[in-house]
Amino acid sequence: MNIKSLYTAEQIQEAVQKVAQQIENCFGSKEPVVALCLLNGAIWYAADLLRCLPANFELQTIRISSYEGKDSTGKLKWHNALPDCAGKQVLVIDDVLDTGLTMKEVCDTLLQNGASKVASTVAINKTGRRSVQYEADFCALQCEDCFLVGYGLDFNGKYRNLPYIGYIE
Repeated sequence: MNIKSLYTAEQIQEAVQKVAQQIENCFGSKEPVVALCLLNGAIWYAADLLRCLPANFELQTIRISSYEGKDSTGKLKWHNALPDCAGKQVLVIDDVLDTGLTMKEVCDTLLQNGASKVASTVAINKTGRRSVQYEADFCALQCEDCFLVGYGLDFNGKYRNLPYIGYIE
């Protein structure tokens, strides 16, 4: 399998620092914020992002999936329930915004369950494949439609641990 580099580890860290400042400007540093990381892919981005944010961001996780191989199934599989976020501010963190299905469903569900504020951030905004109308509030990086690996992004569970973001040719 041939993987070409799209973003280096240094470019990723610079982008994470910039988006962290935007997020802090939005939420502030006093009121608690639930930082809801969507597993498995977003853990790399969430770890780097949370190190740049103030202590009022409290990490929670949920495992949700919609991919098999290189394709979205179009259906979400919830592996566990959302934490109780009623009356709380929530920042949903994901690795990639592709079809928009996962992020829209998670954010809509949080709002329906009484979250006071919901915003979303992704490590990479992949344009051109939206199946639902949704855009993340904060995007660290952008790319066109290609299959990405590295920095949490995988192909059948492999390549998540690459320190850069690449694409499969």
